[in-house]
Amino acid sequence: MSKKERIRQLLADGQPHTVEELVRITHRFSAVIHSLREDGEDIKTIPIAHNVCVYQMLTMVKSA
Repeated sequence: MSKKERIRQLLADGQPHTVEELVRITHRFSAVIHSLREDGEDIKTIPIAHNVCVYQMLTMVKSA
């Protein structure tokens, strides 16, 4: 399974996920999130403190 698909599956639960969770999959998680957004995924970056944020997928695009 690709790193992109692993991150998509993690975020698909609709819950906020921390950088620590995403880094376990890849240190370049921001590039993967960028790619998912280009695919149409609605992923929000939610700031929770200075220089700290979580990522949450609001809706998942149905793949064909």
